[in-house]
Amino acid sequence: MAKFMGRVEFPCTIELGKGLEGAITNITKIGYVDGQEGHLVYRGYSIEDLCENSNYEEVAYLLIYGNLPTASQLADFESKMRAERTLPDEVKELIKSLPHDCHPMNALQAAVAAMGCMDHDGLEVTRHVSNPKESVDVERDVAVRILAQTRNAAAAIARVRKGGDILDPNPELDFTANYLYMMSGEIPDETRRRVMDVCLILQADHGMNASTFTAMVVHSSLADMYSTIAAAIGSLRGPLHGGANEAALADIQSIGTPDKAKEWVASRFAQNEKIIGFGHRVYKALDPRAVVLKGHAERLCREHGFNDLYESAATVEKEVTTRMEAAGKKIYPNVDFYSGLVYHALGFPTPQFPVIFAVARTAGWVARVLEYLPENRIFRPRAVYDGAVDQKVVPINQR
Repeated sequence: MAKFMGRVEFPCTIELGKGLEGAITNITKIGYVDGQEGHLVYRGYSIEDLCENSNYEEVAYLLIYGNLPTASQLADFESKMRAERTLPDEVKELIKSLPHDCHPMNALQAAVAAMGCMDHDGLEVTRHVSNPKESVDVERDVAVRILAQTRNAAAAIARVRKGGDILDPNPELDFTANYLYMMSGEIPDETRRRVMDVCLILQADHGMNASTFTAMVVHSSLADMYSTIAAAIGSLRGPLHGGANEAALADIQSIGTPDKAKEWVASRFAQNEKIIGFGHRVYKALDPRAVVLKGHAERLCREHGFNDLYESAATVEKEVTTRMEAAGKKIYPNVDFYSGLVYHALGFPTPQFPVIFAVARTAGWVARVLEYLPENRIFRPRAVYDGAVDQKVVPINQR
């Protein structure tokens, strides 16, 4: 592979990629986003195939270990996560002590950071820097604990916000069913569990997005895995990333009845206002995650009495894509446009939407940093300085 051996001297004429657009961070085998054709694969498997023929635990194993598990490997993986049966009492008390009206993503970030204070093995990465394989093995064990405990913390936050008691996992349930059970107190039926499984699979990894890059930057300094995941949660919190489905649902709800959707779109276009849930930095074709979720959104909305909401969304999609195609642009719904409808139909409060995203994406975050660890080099990009260089300090009484 060719290596760039040149040196950039400043000042010079260069082209800036705002938001590091176009920058390459590393080589990966974990996931690939084909934005031109609208394909998403995890370690070579299409997202559609995984959603149809696997569950979230299998996909998490695939991302973290590199292959789909055998029955015995999956049983061992499930056993490791089930060993994380309860949150530490200190974390439970922390969650209870936070204002119930704080955003659950802030609460989740605090809970994950607090867990790192109680897991002394979580700092082992700094003790094995001379042996990359040993570091990866230690960090992988920590990552599996974090995967289970992040779900537990997310469920606990949801329970406390509703005034309920924090529930421990049910040893008879799988990862996804337990997540639903710990939030609601009820064992979910198979339909509900399966839809949630699909949602978690679809959001488990997605290239070098903002939160994944955040995780890699933090861990590249050999910070512990808890600090890494807490930082990634903070990045995901923003409305331009994990919080987008909250805003997308609010937009659709604001329309009112489906007959007003065309007028609503026309007004947004007339005012040159962005419609949340459309377009993507990478995809120039249909987002495959949105394609999968659209069918679930339609069925769930019709089953749970939100038919008008779905019809409004479908009309908005048709109007926006038609207008953009007429203008010679390919702008389609992304995963946020329909995931909000699915979560709403399943009965989740809107502030919980990005928390579900965080629970799912934890597998992708830890997989990416584990892959990078053997070749680790701390991230240190440069900025172009465009300021003065010859200023002189004037004493404060003369300014």
